[in-house]
Amino acid sequence: MNRTDDISNLFNRFGASADSYLEFGSHFEYKEKPLALVPTAPEPAPVVEIDQPLAQLDDAAPVVSIKGAEAQLLSVKPRQAGAPLRHLLAEVALAREAEAQARNEEALRQALPHGRPAKTRAHVIALVSAKGGVGKSTLASALTTSLRLEGGQTLAIDLDPQNALQHHLGAEPDVSGMGNASLKGENWKALLLAGPADSLLLPYGSVTEDERRTLERYMEHDRYWLARQLASMDLGENDLVILDTPPGRTTYLDQALTVADQVLVVATADAACFVTLDQTERLLGERVARDMAPLCSYVINQFDSSRQFCRDMHEVFKRRLGSQLLGVVTLDHAIGEALAYGQNPLLEAESSQACQDMLTLGDTLKAQLKSMDVAESFAS
Repeated sequence: MNRTDDISNLFNRFGASADSYLEFGSHFEYKEKPLALVPTAPEPAPVVEIDQPLAQLDDAAPVVSIKGAEAQLLSVKPRQAGAPLRHLLAEVALAREAEAQARNEEALRQALPHGRPAKTRAHVIALVSAKGGVGKSTLASALTTSLRLEGGQTLAIDLDPQNALQHHLGAEPDVSGMGNASLKGENWKALLLAGPADSLLLPYGSVTEDERRTLERYMEHDRYWLARQLASMDLGENDLVILDTPPGRTTYLDQALTVADQVLVVATADAACFVTLDQTERLLGERVARDMAPLCSYVINQFDSSRQFCRDMHEVFKRRLGSQLLGVVTLDHAIGEALAYGQNPLLEAESSQACQDMLTLGDTLKAQLKSMDVAESFAS
């Protein structure tokens, strides 16, 4: 049986005819290629471009190859020939500023001393507040005027860039202060000004914004900056330092808490101050963890006893703070008016109830200082 019969039988089986079947010959010879193992090229590492400012999206951007958790700079694509000249000049200026900033930071780190200095022998009281407008500088002025240890001097140091304490203590405006002296490396003791009742004052002083930022960078890099300044003043054990600080959490506050023996938190009898108590307690708790915890007390200032809400808030503060609430200072608009006329109300013959409250507060703080001295003597 030939091939044609096989095809005819196949068509008949399915009820068809093989008459129309035509077979074509092929002139092509198909051959299968043998299988071969071809090495697979590794997948290229992903390429990520660093984000650029909107003004530079059409310009060159660094290309970074990500491998694991590390990024390695591979190349910088050249800029297009038609890039605007102002973009090129701005880029050069930014690079120059970044390089100068890096050199300044490194010089600052090299210049900073290391280690904690010896603690000043003077007693240090820091007045702090979580919010502004509570009369903190007024109280600092009052304590500077009225609080004195036998055989010593009381000096006030203004750590607030607002530089307001000098007006409360009657110093000449725009005098050289601790800000400028710190940048020049001068000793603070030589710059103390005479204040009321034989007190001394070191104002913050007038500085430019750039100078202020430079000073604050020093403080941020050296946690013992203020401790070094006080140690260099060679104060005696009967001297008393009153620190006036800016409101809120600032680098000035951190420095003050590092050196303070006592912290007096100034608040007013309102809800805004009450809700900041948790924040203040957490901040002071950090000092407890570092074994640097000063004695902390609170005072309610500008208390208006004629208002029922103020009396209720006073009761709430008493229940919350207990013995930490050291006193209450009555609201007296004459205190602010005295500042306008360049007067010190504590030196007036007929003092108001607010002045009496401030004097009482000073006596209470003085008693605390004496008890702390007794405790230290007993411990040694």
